[in-house]
Amino acid sequence: MMKNLLVTLLSDQTIPNVQFIKEKQNEETVFLFVSTSKMEEKGVGKWIQKVCNISAEKLITKIVDEFSLSDIETKLNELNYNDYGRVFVNVTGGTKIMSIQVTDFFKAKENADIYYITGKDCWHFFPESKRYSAPLKDNIGLTEYVESCGFEMKEGSLSGISFEYTQKFLLSFLEISDNERTILKKLRKWRQKKIKSFKINELGGLSDFLCKVEFPTSDDYKTISKSEVEYLTGDWFEEYIYFCMKKENMVSDENLKTGIHLIKCTDKKNIENEFDIIFLWKTKFYAIECKTSILSDKGNIINETIYKSTALQKNLGLFSNFSIFTLSSKDKNDVKKLHFDRAEDLNIKVFCREDILNCQSIAELLKLKSC
Repeated sequence: MMKNLLVTLLSDQTIPNVQFIKEKQNEETVFLFVSTSKMEEKGVGKWIQKVCNISAEKLITKIVDEFSLSDIETKLNELNYNDYGRVFVNVTGGTKIMSIQVTDFFKAKENADIYYITGKDCWHFFPESKRYSAPLKDNIGLTEYVESCGFEMKEGSLSGISFEYTQKFLLSFLEISDNERTILKKLRKWRQKKIKSFKINELGGLSDFLCKVEFPTSDDYKTISKSEVEYLTGDWFEEYIYFCMKKENMVSDENLKTGIHLIKCTDKKNIENEFDIIFLWKTKFYAIECKTSILSDKGNIINETIYKSTALQKNLGLFSNFSIFTLSSKDKNDVKKLHFDRAEDLNIKVFCREDILNCQSIAELLKLKSC
């Protein structure tokens, strides 16, 4: 039985390529990556090779001039395609010139099938033009997704405080006084200190606040750990949204993470970005930034949050989705119309206190459908 060849055009958008490879590959498949100097410098081929578990002996890489039709043809002609039973060609990636030339080249091969992916739909347009027999499968997990985009994922840990308490703390937080809010602002400064635990009496009013909200410490409010400080100054809200999603059971546990750091490795340095919540749903990447308040001593920080989300969006796939969840109020004009307009222009959703408290589920807010 002759081996099949699977041809992939490399570009910044790796997910359609990984989806298609996972759909078509078997133990006998040989892979041809049509790449460019820019893609080789970024390491795109290595990302795909790792996620799809492609061995070096089964991978052929041709580096082409993405603006030269003749160079692309010359490089493709270096292989004998009669050595393969079928040649499956995915022209979703690459530049337009690469896609056009590769399509024309393989149209002349009797054993070639050419495909193009739009979102989850896969079109088989040569030798006959039709939609692929079925949508591509959900064959990528969250870890594979982020690795396909060139990131390494470092997972954080939960506080260990129960969801039941976190639900109660949400109600307490919504009713806290200005003085108690000031205590939490001062407590936030402790997050930066490299100390595992703190004496509670070092911050006036903290002991009374912890007693009022019935915070579950183990030593009668004498000390508080670094993780408990982090919980009280914002992490509790991330955990609230995270556990709400787990309870809704729309996303599998392995595809839903909180307190995540995604690390982009480059030749010069490692760039690390923190995400409050990320998840994968129907092969689409979602990120949620959780802010108990968008108001700080420096003013309204929502523009800063929108900018951060926008900067990351382009590195996580064309169909990635970013949202901001905040307990600041739109009714009280904490979140203004101009913030919503700016976020909408950048394809970022903003959900405020009223949205979160009045919704039936997080899935409802994000418009995730069960089927």
